[in-house]
Amino acid sequence: MTTERWGYRGYVSCREFGGLRMPVPVQSVMLRDYCARNGLIYKLHVNENEFPHSYMVLEGMVSALEGLQGILVFSMFMLPKRAERRHRIYERVLGAGVEFHLVLEDFVIRKPADVTPVEEILSTRALLPYCPAGVPDDPHVWR
Repeated sequence: MTTERWGYRGYVSCREFGGLRMPVPVQSVMLRDYCARNGLIYKLHVNENEFPHSYMVLEGMVSALEGLQGILVFSMFMLPKRAERRHRIYERVLGAGVEFHLVLEDFVIRKPADVTPVEEILSTRALLPYCPAGVPDDPHVWR
């Protein structure tokens, strides 16, 4: 028995992500606009809990993908910080045969190879706090 898939469920958060804090109503408008521009059927979004490091809503959403064509995540920077958690999400989504749209970045994960550029961006972003913030005035520092 096959289940008919219909529509794309949105995922938003009132927490800060990627150095941004965007109101949920603005995220919702952008999700709707993205769907309209791409000919997708928008289903009402779910909103993540405000607790730090909580991804209960997202993880619950990817556990119940039956009947969906895909998920719309407002930004890749809303995904869990730990790579293992992100990979479990990718595996569930791809295993269910649905699409994973990163709306702000205008990127779609449809197959395992599509995960690589997203992970490269997220891992580079995670390293930024450890990078020098400027060039020292003393040239002897570089020796």
